[in-house]
This record gives sequence, C-alpha cells and structure tokens, in this order.
Amino acid sequence: MSCVLFLGDKTIEQWREAANSTHAARLARLLEQADSYLTWQPPTEHPRETITYIGMAAANLALAFLLTEQPRYLQAARRWVGVAVGYPHWGKAHMPDHDLDAGWLCFGLGLAYNWLGAALPGTEREALRNKLLLQGQRLYNFARDSEGRWWSSAYWQNHNWICYAGLATAAYALELEQPETAAWAARAQANFQTVMALLPEDGSDYEGVVYWCYGLPWLLIGCDLFAQHGTIDLHDSPFLRHSFAWRMALSGPNLVDTANFGDCHDRRSAHAAAICYWLAARYRDGHAQWLAAEFERNGEWQREGREGLLRPGTLPQAFLELLWYDPTVEPEPLASLPRTRLFPDMGLVSARSSWEADATLLVFKCGKPSGQRAWAIGHGLNQRRGWDTLKASHAHPDENSFILVRGEDYLAVDEGYSQAKLTRHHSTLLVDGQGQYGEGRYNAFEQSGPTQGGRLEASFAAGSTSYMRGEAAAAYNPALGLRRFTRQIVAAGLRTIVLCDDLASDEPRAFSWLLQTDTPAAPVAGGYLVRAGSSQLRVVPLLPHGLQAANEEEEIVAYPSSSTPEWVLRHRQHRLALTTDRSRATRMLTLLHVEGADETAPTVQQLKCTAGDGVRVHDNDGSLLVAFAADARGIQLPGELASDAAWLTVSHDEAGQLLSLAAGGVTQLWVGGQLRCEAATPVTLAWDERGWHVESPVPVWVSLWIAAPPVLVLVNGEAQQGWRYMAELALLRLQLPPGHAQVLTSACAASPQ
Repeated sequence: MSCVLFLGDKTIEQWREAANSTHAARLARLLEQADSYLTWQPPTEHPRETITYIGMAAANLALAFLLTEQPRYLQAARRWVGVAVGYPHWGKAHMPDHDLDAGWLCFGLGLAYNWLGAALPGTEREALRNKLLLQGQRLYNFARDSEGRWWSSAYWQNHNWICYAGLATAAYALELEQPETAAWAARAQANFQTVMALLPEDGSDYEGVVYWCYGLPWLLIGCDLFAQHGTIDLHDSPFLRHSFAWRMALSGPNLVDTANFGDCHDRRSAHAAAICYWLAARYRDGHAQWLAAEFERNGEWQREGREGLLRPGTLPQAFLELLWYDPTVEPEPLASLPRTRLFPDMGLVSARSSWEADATLLVFKCGKPSGQRAWAIGHGLNQRRGWDTLKASHAHPDENSFILVRGEDYLAVDEGYSQAKLTRHHSTLLVDGQGQYGEGRYNAFEQSGPTQGGRLEASFAAGSTSYMRGEAAAAYNPALGLRRFTRQIVAAGLRTIVLCDDLASDEPRAFSWLLQTDTPAAPVAGGYLVRAGSSQLRVVPLLPHGLQAANEEEEIVAYPSSSTPEWVLRHRQHRLALTTDRSRATRMLTLLHVEGADETAPTVQQLKCTAGDGVRVHDNDGSLLVAFAADARGIQLPGELASDAAWLTVSHDEAGQLLSLAAGGVTQLWVGGQLRCEAATPVTLAWDERGWHVESPVPVWVSLWIAAPPVLVLVNGEAQQGWRYMAELALLRLQLPPGHAQVLTSACAASPQ
C-alpha cells in the first residue's frame, strides 16, 4: 500500500486528536453522514440512474472508521464497497465506465481502499483493487483514445475535472502495487496543469453557480492530491483565489438565492461548506469562513442538503468538510466586501445596494459563450489540432441580459436550466423575432466562430452610481445584418435603473425588448408593473414611441442528467416584449423603478434635450436626471446642463440642492451654470459630498469643482503637492494617475449651490 492519501501534513493520530478537539463539530457532521448509510445500501443490480453517491458514501464511511475505529463503519463500508465492486460497469444510462459515475467511484473507492487498508479482509481488498484497476484502465483508455473530442480535452468543463481527479485518486491508491497506474497519474496531472493555466484569472465560471458548486470541489481535490503527493503544487491559482468573490457576487441579498446565469437547477443556494472551508484555509479568506459559520448557525447547510437539486448533493461532502476545515482562520463579515464587482472574462458586472438581506442586486452579462479566454484559446486549439474542445452546452444565448432581485423578490429573472437554449428566455433583445448564436439547441454555440459573441465595453461604480455597457451585435446571426446592439445601464442606488439600447442594422428590422418575470407585467399609467412578494418593478418605456406590447408565458423544460433521463425540471416564465416598428436604426430608452409593494409611483418626465436623450424621476427623496448622448454633441439640456459626456446622472434633494453627479467619456460638465469638471482627455467620474472618483486610462490633468478652498488634497489616501485652486470658479486643478483615483479634500462642500 502507498502512503495515506488526502490527509495533508497530519498523521492519522494527529487527525484523531483534532477530531476530538478543534474539529469536533466537523467529526459530528461526518459521523451523522456516515450513520445515514448504516441502514441502507444501493441495489445489488446496477440501477438505471446515477451511482455517483456510492463513491461519496464509501469515502465518508472509510474516514469515519479511520478516525473512530468503530466496527460499524467498517462493516457498512464493506457492504457499500462490495455492491460497487459487484457492478460489471460503473454507469448505465450514459457512457458506462467512461464518464461521471466512473470518475466519482474511482475517487471515493480509491480513498476507501487507501484508508481502510489492512482492515479489509484479504479477498475483499483484492477484489476492490482489481475493480479499481479495471475501472481506472477503462477511464484512462477512454481519455487517451478520445482526446480532442469529449471531456478528455474539455478543459473548462466539470466532466474533465471530475473524471481526471477520480483517475488520479485511483492511480495513487494503487501505485505501489500496480506500477502501470503511473501513466494514469501522469495524464491526470498534465491535464490539471493545463486546466489551471487556462481558467480565467477573475474566478468566473460560465457554467453557472450550480455547476460551480458541483465542479469546483474536483479542482480542489486535484490540487490537493498532486501537492500532497509531492508532484506539483497548483494552489497558487488566480482563478481559485478569486473564485469565492465571483460566487458571492452572484449571491442574492439573502445569500441563499442566486443570479442564475448558465444552467442552474434552481435559484437557491449552490453554496457548499467544503468549498468555503478549502478557500478559507488556503487563502486565509475570512469571508469564506464567516459564510460557512453563518450557514451552519442558521441551518442553511442542512436546508441545502435536503432541498438542493444537485446529485449526490452537498451533504455527502462531510469528509471533505472535516479535512479542509482550518479553525485558525478568523471569520470576517461580508460587509467589508465591495458592493460592485467586475468579472471581465465572463463579461459580468454585479452591483448591490448593500450586503444586507433587504438589498437590491443587479447583475449584467455581456461576453463570450464560455468566457473570453476559453472562447479564444479553445477555438485556437480546435483549429490547430483539429479538436472539438469547446463544450459550452451549459452556457446560454443571453448577451446584454440582466437579473434584478430586491431582498428575496425576483423582479427580472433568468430561465436557469433549459433544454433548448433560446434568447427569448432572457432579458435582452430579439431581432425580427430571432435570438443569438445557433439558438434552439442544447449547445447553441457548436457552429459559432471565434469572433462571435458579446463584449463588455465598460463598467464604473462610485458612490451610489453604477454604469455598465455591453456590445452584443456579433452574438446574432450574421444574416440579420445587425451592426450595433449597444446596451448601456445606469443604476442610481439600484432604485432607478435606466437602459439605453442603440440598434442599427443593414436592413429594416423590428427590435423586441424583453423583460423576463415570474408574474405577468400589468399595464399601468405610463407603463407596466411587475409585482413580486413585497416588491414591485415599474417599467416605463420612453423611446421610441408607438411600441407594440405583448405579455407572453412559456414553460421552460430541462433534463439535467443524462444518467437519469427521466428527471425533468419544469417551470413557467412570463415575458414582456416591447417591439418597435421596422427600421434600420433606433434607440430604445427604458426606465425601471424598484419599489416597495405599496409605494407611491414616482413622477417620470422625458426631457426635451437639444442633444442626447434623458429622463427625470421625482420621488420623496428628490429628483434624479439620467441622460445619454446620441452623437458628438453630447448632452444638452438648455438652462440646466451641458456636457460632451456619453452618459451622465445628476441628483438633487427636495430643496433643489445638488446631491451627486456622475458622467462617462467626459471632458466638460456644466450643471446649473457652474463648471463642475474639466479634463484634458475623456474620463469617467462621480461626485458626492464625500469627494470625487475619477477613472482614466492615462495620466490626466483635471479641474474638479470644490466649494471651498481645500487645506489638504488626498489622492487614493496620499497627500498631494502641486495642486492649485481657482477660487473664482471653485475649481481644484491637479494631475491624476491612470486607473481609479479617489480625490478627497479637507473642505469638501456638503451643500453646493
């Protein structure tokens, strides 16, 4: 037998000591899970559905015995292992011996073989060894022979991670007795080296949060196996380091609900305690440690285990939770996390009003089907090697779409899992009724070329303002001749959200603006109202006039497991479609207002700009103006503002005092006859009573409105020299570095005129 696998730098004796002290709660969880296997076992004849759960049961029982030496866990492990050994194949309904069932069982039974060791009677140990050798060889042969066609080279797909992690586990469990398994380990290691080098550095996963929860543990397993075996350390991974941030950015305000882009079985949770513990321990991430502890306190882990639709689910990960838990990591509440996060590889921006449970969350997506890097490199490998490595069937034709949640109320929804991937299931746009890519199939991207797809062009967040811009014309069928689909979104406090869609095509087309909801949008004065729980979303179409409206309902159907084809997910979804007359170019301007269920409607006024288009919203808090340029003249509202900005927002309180402003692509901004900013080259900026935020791609000289002469000027926390103040115009002149600069002064005016 080889050394004990997967126990890290602790001996068995040290693990037993930890299990009765620092890890006592984790041991209790493990034994509870192990006890659940004592009174039942899988059928002696291979069932039609998946048998992945057998591998996890064997690992849980084996570790329970290793730590407690209680005979009942050994006896149960022998029964479960015996059933698996008796199956002539691992997997039945889909790719027997060559896919997920085989990968899961090679992992779990490989650990069981290693952990139980001589405690297994000789004949049983020999039978298990022979079975692992047979199944591992079958899996290895398939990986070798199918290279470039399925999971063997699908580096961004969970099947790849699971099968190679299982193969490596079986190889290391048998390596001293079966030298031929060294080839398995070498192939698995080479694959993981490639995978970890190719995954996006921002931590995003195009398959969605549910498949992240399902697939990510296998990357962690592989990293640990290779590091503990002394071959290679893959832990220093930007993808893994940022993975928790990506997952939290897609968590709803209650942290349980999700922004369910990609194939997601439901909208609940898709967190896993084992993942939290691993990321917390490896990267000293107190936020991950806090979430794990909070979900243990409020019972969320148990709820997820009972109700989650992942199979075999998160409860069988008890042994991983124990092995990956590090009690020395101090929990840190989520309030210190940024409220807005950008994930450029996926083309995703997440913005929330706070980290409280009643917050509002907006998530916007515009990118390539499997992420920018995978889409480019995958097509490069396909062309160079004649491969078919891009398996993006869990992605959706959803560029320039968004999800909006207030508290626990979904106001703009996504379809989640679907069998036929259709753009009309997402809050984006149809062109003459047609959607993006090769929609209508499970994999809508099989015939799509490397230059197709969307592009996140810009994002900005400062104070209460969030801005995002995507370009998605290249995601549509080239035959439509679509030249432009630029979607800009300005969100003010995530209460008022304005969408500006600019569209152009070679031939006259009808453009349909889509909003996906759980309940029908009801017509009201000036627009439509979507009700959800204690919240409502007011939809006010502003441009163009004469839109044709339709309320549609559709059933979404999915078959999430090829190993269990009778498992069907169904739900109904509503869609508000606003369709233009046919034209070659148009601008669609739409206001969304997030409200409480009984809240008084705001006053919405479309502005008479001489350049650009804008809207003003009045409510009890004051007024907000949002405007977008249409050409090089910028935005001009006589008597009120003038700017060359591409977009801007200006808010006033009830008394007419300026509260905040923001603008993008701006060199001059005049508000109320006062020059508020001037820059040598276009910048993006925001101001409120706390100070200025300025973003520029290059060093830039700027003049910023400051009501009173400053005593001290700080840029990103550092005192500045060489600045000048022009009292007559109340302008501070200074040079700012490239990137994001926060400008604070000792005398920022709280109530400017």
